[in-house]
Amino acid sequence: MSRPLAPTSTLELLRAAAELCGPTAQRLFAVLAEDYPASLERRPGQLLRAARATAADLDGLLAAAGVASTDDLRMLAAREIGLRLAEPDLRFTSREPQSEPRERSALRRMITTEEDNLRRTLADLQANGALEVAAAALLRARRRWVLGDLKSAGYASLLTSDLTSSMRDVFLVQPATGAAVNAISDAHADDALVVFSFRNYSRLTVDVAREFHVLGASVIALTDSYTSPVCSFASHVLAVDTRSESPHHSPTAVVAAAHVLAALAAAGAKGAARRSRRRTEVFRSLGSYGLGRPASDAAPDTLGDADGATGLPATAAGAPGTYAPDAADSPSFPGDRRPPAR
Repeated sequence: MSRPLAPTSTLELLRAAAELCGPTAQRLFAVLAEDYPASLERRPGQLLRAARATAADLDGLLAAAGVASTDDLRMLAAREIGLRLAEPDLRFTSREPQSEPRERSALRRMITTEEDNLRRTLADLQANGALEVAAAALLRARRRWVLGDLKSAGYASLLTSDLTSSMRDVFLVQPATGAAVNAISDAHADDALVVFSFRNYSRLTVDVAREFHVLGASVIALTDSYTSPVCSFASHVLAVDTRSESPHHSPTAVVAAAHVLAALAAAGAKGAARRSRRRTEVFRSLGSYGLGRPASDAAPDTLGDADGATGLPATAAGAPGTYAPDAADSPSFPGDRRPPAR
């Protein structure tokens, strides 16, 4: 479109909203109005950079104007002028050394790949029942260990945090030989180990899974293929699609599968809701929640519990602790039975 059109009702609505929202919103409006409606054919990121604004500023401007998104704004403007506006060009230039000169990849294709990974992974895990069986194994376990090496260390930390909020005796194994030896030495046949293993596969992760398997413990593997090395020692395999348009494997479906696994385990643990409430109370009493709120504001009895538990994360740093059976964490799946304390 070669030249801007006369002001329209939509443009006037944006002008009024910008006046309400302040200087940053006014800069955004100026960028939009400069060659409106052709400006709506630019990527939102380009508009933000030109106006020195943030995504929150753009969302606030659109919300004040009663518009849900830039896509809705583009459709509204197209109806007003009676012309079809092209969608923003979502291409970007790849600067990877191994890429061809001037090679261009589509942002839309990357987003579509991530959506497909997530949809396919969760649909397959639901269809084959792997998530439910793995969650039941976690509930039956005497203690739960979680291990991830290299990039997978982040996945392991996230899963440990989720599991700790709903059940006791959850241990994050640090990806180091000493921590792995301690975990294997303290492990029991009634325990469960969750491992994350993706290309390039960590030898430490596979070795620890093998030792837990030899011990007789349940090994739950989140991995990218049924042929990955860790599958030889896994009692339960959660296959996750990690395809990516980038040189690195996609974490989207990995994090989602781990989250669903933790949520299913929490749903089966009878004491999960009580433990979650207890942890929230203790965090507040320690001043971890609420900026500026002194810890003395908490009730004096918030650090105690009926069974003496504080609700603090059990060895979130990964050091093995003492096993203490808790009936509140017993599995609620039919036919499941918690092993007796030894």
